[in-house]
Amino acid sequence: MTIVLGAVTTWAYAFPRIDQPTRSDAVLVLGPPTVQRLRVALQLVDDGVVNQIVISVPADVRDDDEHTLVRDLCRGDTDYPVECITPDPFTTQGEARLASELLTEEDWRSMIVVTSITHISRARMLFDRCIPGSDEGHRVAFVSDHRDYDLGRWVSEYVYQTGAWIKAIISPDC
Repeated sequence: MTIVLGAVTTWAYAFPRIDQPTRSDAVLVLGPPTVQRLRVALQLVDDGVVNQIVISVPADVRDDDEHTLVRDLCRGDTDYPVECITPDPFTTQGEARLASELLTEEDWRSMIVVTSITHISRARMLFDRCIPGSDEGHRVAFVSDHRDYDLGRWVSEYVYQTGAWIKAIISPDC
């Protein structure tokens, strides 16, 4: 049983279903807004796939080199709309609720979500809970930030994501 569970979770973390980005109303960068995730969002704008970026930011974006890009984008000095929002709570579940609100309030039909490969399956499950699907005309696609992981990072992600999956399973609300 342990081997099967290990294989299933490893598959969900390392080989999730990644969608092909197609024309969408906006791209949502899940937190933390890493440089890798922001670069994917910027590339989607450059490629003409989206024309608006929404960034999930913590309430206390630090003033350091790692956060320079997110701070610059949040200042709005771009040729396209960028909205930086702190979901409540600042969790994947909070981000799923935020996405649902944006789809409704902005009258969007589609959104691309950028996150880490290890996070995609769980994020997809939480977003599916909160967002009316194709029956409501909404389409949410998930893409990876293409971040490279060394063995230590894979182990860390495995432990973190396993705990986060347990939390998501025992609290099935949106």
